[in-house]
Amino acid sequence: MCSFISHQRHSQPAYLAKRSLLSLCIGSALWASTGFAQDTSADDETTTPRALEHIVVTAEKVASSVQDTGMVISSYTAEDLLAGGVDDIGGIVGLTPNVQLLDATGGGVPVVFVRGVGLADFRVNNSPAAAFYVDDVYKPSVAMMASAFFDLERIEVLKGPQGGLYGRNANAGAVQVISAKANLYGTEGYLDLGLGRFGKTELEGAVNMLVTDDMAVRLSGRRVISDATYMRSVQGDTSQHHGAEDQWASRAQLYWEPSTDLDLTLKLSTGADRSETTLLRSIGLWAGGDADGDGFADGALSGQVCAALLAGQRDDSQCATITGQTNSELGLNGPFDTASAPINQLNNEWLAATLTVNYQVNHDTTVSSITHIESFDHARPTDWDAVAGVYQDFYYRTDISSFSQEVRLAYDAQNWRFFGGVNFAKDSLDEDTKVFGDLGLIPMGFGHHRVNQAYAQDVQAFAVFGRVNYPLSEQLELITELRYTNEEKSFAGQTYLVNPVGGTGAEEPVLLVDATQPDARFDDISGKLTLNYKLNRDVLTYASLSRGFKSGGFPGGLVLDSSGAEEYDSETITAYEVGFKSDLLERRLRVNAAAFYYDYRNLQGSARVPAVGGVTLDRFQNIGDAEVYGFDAELTYLLTDDWLLQASVGHAEGEITDSLASQLSPLTGEEFSLQGHELNYKPDFSANVSVRRDYELANGYSGHVELGYDWRSKQNFTYLGNLAEQTIFSEDSYGLLNLQVRVQHRNSPWQFSAFVTNLTDQRYRTNARADDLGGAFEIYGAPRIWGVKANYQF
Repeated sequence: MCSFISHQRHSQPAYLAKRSLLSLCIGSALWASTGFAQDTSADDETTTPRALEHIVVTAEKVASSVQDTGMVISSYTAEDLLAGGVDDIGGIVGLTPNVQLLDATGGGVPVVFVRGVGLADFRVNNSPAAAFYVDDVYKPSVAMMASAFFDLERIEVLKGPQGGLYGRNANAGAVQVISAKANLYGTEGYLDLGLGRFGKTELEGAVNMLVTDDMAVRLSGRRVISDATYMRSVQGDTSQHHGAEDQWASRAQLYWEPSTDLDLTLKLSTGADRSETTLLRSIGLWAGGDADGDGFADGALSGQVCAALLAGQRDDSQCATITGQTNSELGLNGPFDTASAPINQLNNEWLAATLTVNYQVNHDTTVSSITHIESFDHARPTDWDAVAGVYQDFYYRTDISSFSQEVRLAYDAQNWRFFGGVNFAKDSLDEDTKVFGDLGLIPMGFGHHRVNQAYAQDVQAFAVFGRVNYPLSEQLELITELRYTNEEKSFAGQTYLVNPVGGTGAEEPVLLVDATQPDARFDDISGKLTLNYKLNRDVLTYASLSRGFKSGGFPGGLVLDSSGAEEYDSETITAYEVGFKSDLLERRLRVNAAAFYYDYRNLQGSARVPAVGGVTLDRFQNIGDAEVYGFDAELTYLLTDDWLLQASVGHAEGEITDSLASQLSPLTGEEFSLQGHELNYKPDFSANVSVRRDYELANGYSGHVELGYDWRSKQNFTYLGNLAEQTIFSEDSYGLLNLQVRVQHRNSPWQFSAFVTNLTDQRYRTNARADDLGGAFEIYGAPRIWGVKANYQF
């Protein structure tokens, strides 16, 4: 990590060594926010030409330069994130080509896809394929990724399987969130106040203070509130806006360094998020209206798809929703209008503690321990049908508890290095989901108005891992990583029917299915082999062979018979990658590129299963093998001392090459094989370009203006079986233009900035899918958003 902290009472050599590495980290962080460095001689006060600095990361669990690391890494500092209004994982994805975000139901369960590989599932008992870490602690559920980002040092996005150092569920890559650390350099901190569109107010701050000469405490927190935003529900007699934010988080760190060889950090964190999440917008699918007046589209029962859709055109004035009404008849005029009940909201609370201990045994050997315990309560009501009337309203409630213990050994010999350890983790999850349906297929198919699903899942995981860096020559280095992982999972659950149609008074729940499954065990050996060849000081080439895996598990979705909860197996990726990293033109031009190929086995995903009781559902399962290939490329060019150009592009092709699984069209009911289909939530191309102008003003003022463009090509939101599905379940290419301005005075601790995201107010969708019960919904991305920030450093 970059928090190599020391104090003046240390011996001078150890103190200077730590201080030098700290200075390197700080300098690299400054590069990430300014794009260049300038050297000034104190003797002659002359200024040398500016050059690009190396960015220091800890992707390989030790501090190293991005340019000396044989993998694709994107790193973002806290300063850039604050000034640009980036406060969640979605903002990071918008900056990173070949990385995509799925938040299937509009909020609360963000899923990251990297190079076309990701978890196409929103159930909280599942683990992401791109592993998510906060201060070296793994988050076992997708719901736990939605907590607030605050008081950060940086965020790193690692592309490609990370099965050696990161282990389970790092098939696609890893996202590291690294908090700012307590230190022994005295009182320091910051206060950041932000105001934005829709009455958004943000307050974030931190203070670091010395308790004694060998102990420090760092306190930090964040509070966000806003008014209702751009979403509008037309349900009822009057329209109602929706989307208010309400979240807070705090962190306390106690750092103690009783000797030059030992340091301990105790971190306590807590918070809550009660923000309203995106309302879903209905899509018209069916021909005809509701001739029987039962509140259910005639075409949905007879399977008559709207003629316009069958011809490859979308017509909201002709195609009926599940209610038998068109979107026009429902009063939906714009992309942010919906007939959904405004119930979509998070109710997350968390409490966590982490104890990190580092002990330097001798000059070459360090032993570390990371102990973590966390409680996370997640609740999320969602109107899935997105229309007036209760066709399927889901009320998710989940209690998650996790414990992990990792012990590490780092050995740095004269000519080789070792890093390894053991990890034990235990996760428990209890979910109680209620599905309400007064109209439509739920009362028709089940004879009841409510379906309850309750289950408990327990996971125990053990891993032992190691990494060796061995120089074969002055220019060639061999890196080997190996990890053995064992996971044991149990699943016990039941589905009940409640509130029978035509019934009166209270009634005991009726057991529909006992979905309890035999315990499952998943073992895997993963790792990485990398050759780094340094052509010269400024050019690195590398080639790697890696294997990653995402463990198997049990579907957490609604099940109508016991087979619906049967275990699915682990998926694996064998990845081949070659690349280079270069600094040219006296370190004013940086060009990095990598090409990759994935042999993707036992792909996990949702496939539609035959109807039970008139209801057709998706089930999470192993659907076959696939191949993925493409490239990442980035360019950073310091055109002049004041102009900086950054451009990056990602390309990923992914196709299911072998599959016995089939899909049932939610529109026509026809069955089609998944073999040969393109992977979902994967633009073939994505790119990000930014131009930055730094300037000096009169009277000591300076600042910069930065214009960025994020572009994504066409993508599919599901496997497409016909032209009608292609019309509504795929999204054409789009681009978002973003602006950032910052100003400060050289003698002032204040810094002021402003940002605008989606400057041109581009309309685009982030998801569209069938709702399993005769309807379909879509989600539009945010419109133009602006904000201003004032930052005070002390």
